[in-house]
Amino acid sequence: MYIYIKMDNICGIDKEIKIDFLAEPRKRNKKETVVEIESGKNINKLTGILGCNASGKSSIVKAIMAVDMFLKYNSNSEKSQGEEKERRHYRRIEDIMPKANVNRKDEYSLIEISAYISDCSKPGIYTYRLEYTLNPDIDIKTKERLAYKSNFTSEEKIKLYIEKKRLESEIGLKYNYKDSFIQDLIDEKAKNSFEEKLEYYKCFYEYINNNLIYAEESIDNFGMQYWLILNWIEEDKTTLEEVVKLIDKSVEKFEVETVEGFRQKRIYYYNKNNQKLTFSDLSNGTRKFLSYIYLLFITLNTNGLILIDEIENSLHNDLVKFILKLVTIKNSSSQIIFTTNDQYTMDEEIMRIDQMYYLEKDDKGKTDLKRFSESIRDEKNKVRNDETIRKKFKKKTICKGFQPSNEKIDSFVNSIQSRGILKKYILE
Repeated sequence: MYIYIKMDNICGIDKEIKIDFLAEPRKRNKKETVVEIESGKNINKLTGILGCNASGKSSIVKAIMAVDMFLKYNSNSEKSQGEEKERRHYRRIEDIMPKANVNRKDEYSLIEISAYISDCSKPGIYTYRLEYTLNPDIDIKTKERLAYKSNFTSEEKIKLYIEKKRLESEIGLKYNYKDSFIQDLIDEKAKNSFEEKLEYYKCFYEYINNNLIYAEESIDNFGMQYWLILNWIEEDKTTLEEVVKLIDKSVEKFEVETVEGFRQKRIYYYNKNNQKLTFSDLSNGTRKFLSYIYLLFITLNTNGLILIDEIENSLHNDLVKFILKLVTIKNSSSQIIFTTNDQYTMDEEIMRIDQMYYLEKDDKGKTDLKRFSESIRDEKNKVRNDETIRKKFKKKTICKGFQPSNEKIDSFVNSIQSRGILKKYILE
């Protein structure tokens, strides 16, 4: 599970900000929204970031995802002969990494991720720090640092620190092409040392690359929506039909037909009048919601982290509540970071006050991130339990229409948990 994420000198971020997933000790502790990883150490499952348009919400989400892509897509082609397709060189690192703050172009940008990784050969706390610059006038382009400690009280040890004059990841290169690197080492002692270090690299690399999903990258694309739902139909059509009926009572069933003479498959659904309709006849909000749910099932199965930018777009507030409740399902260590323009999206019935952040942007375009629990402390520096989001911000009028009741949502969550269907949702 992710412990914290820091970043500095990225787009509008002019001073270091930190998203802290460590839960604060509070009387109103919603136990279903935290996971205990060590005695007295609870990690938040839910993290919401509230901000107005152009406040920097998307920049934060994309910066997190940039680390994942930076490790995957390296620019050193000399080490990848015959493997160009696997390395996907069409993704230029320069295009992936967030730009520096306009006032700090001559300084390094920073992204730091700390995670508690238990399911690997070297369980413990891994902290990866990436400093980089896109400025051609600076000689050193990349600084990578990987630190490790076995638990919260142990001493941190540096397992990697490398400066490179290229914009590329040493972890990614060494892990993906470990065989060629090992063969190049003549000294047997050096070889053994490298293989030992590689285990730490492997733990962090696989954790970041295997369990991080950026939903917004694909969720608004009709083709990707189509592919996700097609997979869901072929894996468990019954559950899909159960979910869609929560938001659209007219949908009766789904079908998939193979187009004659082509390898293409088409999705159809029938309404209560037995009318045959195409996938495109579903509203964008419905397609988007179903795609979110499918990706959430994957996240729940891998105990991963899902990133959703402006989660409320095309979705009613009650459907957002549904998504958040799924993340808090029992026996799961999955996490979500979502951004929103609407304070109602961060529902106090589900979320703790220390799971909520808000962005402030000044007249000079500088962005600052603040935790709600830090902004409502009393004179004794204790978080006031009587403060709420709705007291902090004025209420907004929201639409009212047919939506699943809390009872229906809770019933569905309990149903899928008891049937054990979450294990089915794995993407190859």
